[in-house]
Amino acid sequence: MTQHIVHFHCQIDQATTERFRDCCLEAVDQGATSLLLNLSTSGGSTNFGFTLYTFLKSLPVPLCAINAGNIESMGIIMFLAAGKRITSPHSRFLIHPMNWYFSQKSVDHQRLREYLSSLDNDLARYVQIFSLETADAATKLDIFHCLSAEEKVIAANESLAYGIAHEIQQMVFPEDVKHWKVSGS
Repeated sequence: MTQHIVHFHCQIDQATTERFRDCCLEAVDQGATSLLLNLSTSGGSTNFGFTLYTFLKSLPVPLCAINAGNIESMGIIMFLAAGKRITSPHSRFLIHPMNWYFSQKSVDHQRLREYLSSLDNDLARYVQIFSLETADAATKLDIFHCLSAEEKVIAANESLAYGIAHEIQQMVFPEDVKHWKVSGS
């Protein structure tokens, strides 16, 4: 089995999403039969976070994700795409209420309704993916509450009970694997 490691230690935006996608596809083209996703991200764009989840689910090789430090916000959706999920002993996850950034100075009623509808839809999609990927959890997290009212910081050991991670392990990368690096903007 040929495993490749893709390192993503940056925010989720258009540029990092495209670089990550390209690294994963190139790794598969070069014969990777599995991908180890070494992740640490403060999250970022909901649009690109959902895109990454769908992209990762479409790859024809098994995925293992590692929380290398912090996985926050939309990074959790990215992390949940992997079939096997490992968290390092001193890592954490952060889920917080969703928000919207206004780039315009003036917004009319129609545009405000559109933003609200989009935000509500993003919240519903996040809840749906989280619920699907953590269905076997010993402890159910009120993900809707975390996304709409009160943040939740989840330590490595707690992430197992919530079904976010499957195991805690300090990873040591094998010497003979191919590494791919995604850098921020």
